[in-house]
Parts: sequence; structure tokens; C-alpha cells
Amino acid sequence: MANAEFHEPVNAPESQQNRFGSLSDYAMVRHNVQFAQTDKHSNDSLVGNGMLPTFEIKDGGSQQAQLKAPRPLKGTDITTKEMKDSGVSAAQEKDGDTKTTNARYPGGVEVSTSNGKTLKDPDGYEIKVSNMSMVQVKPPLHETKPGSGVYVDEKGRAMVKVNRDGTVTVDTGKGFYTQSPDGVKQVSALRSRNGKDFEVLNTDDPLGNLRPPDLSKPRR
Repeated sequence: MANAEFHEPVNAPESQQNRFGSLSDYAMVRHNVQFAQTDKHSNDSLVGNGMLPTFEIKDGGSQQAQLKAPRPLKGTDITTKEMKDSGVSAAQEKDGDTKTTNARYPGGVEVSTSNGKTLKDPDGYEIKVSNMSMVQVKPPLHETKPGSGVYVDEKGRAMVKVNRDGTVTVDTGKGFYTQSPDGVKQVSALRSRNGKDFEVLNTDDPLGNLRPPDLSKPRR
């Protein structure tokens, strides 16, 4: 799973003094028209750079911030009726041999899985990444500990898990789905007795090592 760290800018106190800074996912209501215009300018810059989804800031006197429709997923829509009924939307983009599936799940979960990407840093160096998984969640969902790849709800129940092969499994409340670079498919999963954890069942080989020996073959 790919991890990203975000740090406060060095001049954060100065930014706060001048009423500038990064905006949250939700618009801020200002009762001063001048500050509302300043916020709108900052927001437009972040949206233009793809750092924030588009939303509308209401100015003086309004008590509500109206969010616009969520931004469309990148790629060709691959959402099936089954997925739509479970509140899942997905799209896939291809760039040569690189396939990336982007999906949005109930509860503010967004997942991107890719079978390979080449990233370039500002100095011109190339970094090749394979089987990359990126997970974004909104509270109350949170990762149990950094890098664990397990995201739980307020009751401690695992709702999202990054698997060893780089795929990601999500409990939508209306079924479990596993996402890979090739797409999203519904899977069977079994919850633990206390309901906190889950394991995806291998329906192609449900017994695993417990499968009885094939008695039709002669013993040596």
C-alpha cells in the first residue's frame, strides 16, 4: 500500500494570521464578504490543482455550505448494476500496460489500485511502483496503526483491508467487494465471532489444505 504524509507548512502561523491556509473537505461560512472572497480565491486555486473536490462557498449571512456533486472517477465507467445497488461506483483507466481501477464505496471510502506506475520527481528521477494501492477514508473510519492496511469503524470493526497481493477488500454493508487493477468483484467473506475482523473466502478452493485426498489416484 502506498502511504503519503502531509506536513503543516512552515509559515502556518503567518498563514493563520492572514486568514489563508488549506481548506477542509467542507466549505467554511464567513460573515464578512471580504474574507469570503479570500476563501473563494484560495479554494479555486486548490480545486484547479486537483487538490480539492469542487464545492461552493456561501458568503455573508448564509449559515450553510452547499457541497456540489462528487467529482467523477477517472477512466471508463465499469459500474455494474450489482455494484450500484451496493452503493459502489468504479472506473478503469489504461495507459499502455498500466491498468488502474478507481472506485468509491459507501461511507466515504475511495480506493485506487494499479498494476504499475512510473513516477517522476521534480529532479527528474524515476520511481517504478508495482501493485500500488491507495486508500482514502473519512472519519469515523481510521487505520488501526500506520501501515497496517486495516481500517476500522467507531466500533473497531474492520471495514477495509489491504490484502497481501495489493488488492483491497471493502465491506459495503450490502456485500464485500475486492478491488484489483483489473476491476471490482463481489466476494464471499466470513466475519469472526466477535465481528471485529473478516476473512475473504476462496470460493474456488474453499477447503484449502483441508481438502480430502483424491482416492481415485493410485498410492505410491
